[in-house]
Amino acid sequence: MDAVTDPDAAARLARRYPAPPRRRGWIPVAIVLAVLGTAWLVWAGGHGALDVVTARVDAFSVRSDSQIDVTVTIDRPDPSKGARCQLYAQAVSYDRVGELTVTVPAGGERLTSQHIELRTFKRATTAVIDSCTTT
Repeated sequence: MDAVTDPDAAARLARRYPAPPRRRGWIPVAIVLAVLGTAWLVWAGGHGALDVVTARVDAFSVRSDSQIDVTVTIDRPDPSKGARCQLYAQAVSYDRVGELTVTVPAGGERLTSQHIELRTFKRATTAVIDSCTTT
């Protein structure tokens, strides 16, 4: 009896040397995930880039230990929408010592400047725009 043709030997060889696993099953899954990820990335980038309201502090003047005057310019790509920006005053210790929400109503020019008197509970050294959103 030949060892290779023996049914027991063939079963032993099959157990010892199993067939190689399928390695190509992950390729379609990877392609689908890559296409979905790219589509999401394009959507998120386009969605986040539309109608971004920006603002900057043009000038500030510390009037006293409890007040700072700030000039803010707000840029709205679509003036038909209003904007809301968070302004805060900061002390020398980097503490927030005063906050105010600056609101610009819909209409008017794209660039809008506002002069704001911000009350503080401690002497401020600077003013910062935290974030802006459309309303």
